[in-house]
Amino acid sequence: MKRPIVTIALLAISVCMVSAQENPSWKRLENNIMLGGGLFLESGSQSYGNNPGAVLRLSYGLDVRLNEKWSVMPGAGLRAQLGDIRHFMSKGGDPDGMAMADVFVVGRYHFVSDGTRILVGLGPALSYMVSPDTYYIDADPMDPLNNKEKFKRFDVGLQPSVTFLHGKHFQWGFEGSIGLLNAMRQYAEYNRQGSIHLHYLAVTCGWHF
Repeated sequence: MKRPIVTIALLAISVCMVSAQENPSWKRLENNIMLGGGLFLESGSQSYGNNPGAVLRLSYGLDVRLNEKWSVMPGAGLRAQLGDIRHFMSKGGDPDGMAMADVFVVGRYHFVSDGTRILVGLGPALSYMVSPDTYYIDADPMDPLNNKEKFKRFDVGLQPSVTFLHGKHFQWGFEGSIGLLNAMRQYAEYNRQGSIHLHYLAVTCGWHF
């Protein structure tokens, strides 16, 4: 009689343990929709005259929890950025402007400070220029450099972020991208050589569910 009771008790404990593992206090999968806006920056030997710029970005990420502290979030985004916002309406100006699609994988560390849930993230991002920028030299409409693309179509960067969670769904934070490749197309025959790296720093807000 005792053996069946012990067996039932062990089975009950096992079911409770499995249930606890399948239903942790945090979600195993969580959707993140984020909107960000801030500064677009260029660095490199040919970056003069285009800082500061502006960036606007919409992105989606699926946060996959590995354990209580760590998660991985793959996702995708679309951003528009414009350089030299101080003079982009000036006559004769040719600010750098483009739209880029991103895919990224960010490792994120979760912790709580003074009752606020905080996530720190870092990971690689691959970008593709869906709306490339071209040279416009209005001083000489027949210049052979006119209408040639300024930048390479692909870029690789690092995407750091800090996110603060409030309530059940709202989040805000800071997000950036550090361009690792020289994005400038080289035109030796037109004396257009050098380096330009594309970066941005944005304030974000969004919804997680």
